[in-house]
Amino acid sequence: MGNIIFSLTLAVLSLHFFTITYRLNGVNRTLYNIPISIFESSIPLAQESEEIVIYYNKTELQNKLTYYFDTNIHKYVSRYTLDFYYYNQSDGSICKSDYCDAVEITLKAEILLTVNYQKTATFYIKDNR
Repeated sequence: MGNIIFSLTLAVLSLHFFTITYRLNGVNRTLYNIPISIFESSIPLAQESEEIVIYYNKTELQNKLTYYFDTNIHKYVSRYTLDFYYYNQSDGSICKSDYCDAVEITLKAEILLTVNYQKTATFYIKDNR
């Protein structure tokens, strides 16, 4: 009788650990495999001034990333939050203007009742000259 209880407990724990691992890996893949086209298409190309300033359109980027996560992360978690932190790449200061060239995205999610997920990914515009 003791062996049956031990075997059932081991089977339940194995299933629980498998579920946690599956969800963590799925959320990680969703965060770190964001298509680069989302960031590229959020950079405005038409500018009125002679000096070229490359920056992210904040609202467009946030809308596209929210849509991306809404469509891809629901398999792994039921609730999540995204936090955006825009900064100036040159000195690392907070970017309060509309011309930000770097962003940190923090993803927070509840994997299971007692397991929470929080990771930050950084994306910036690099000059290829």
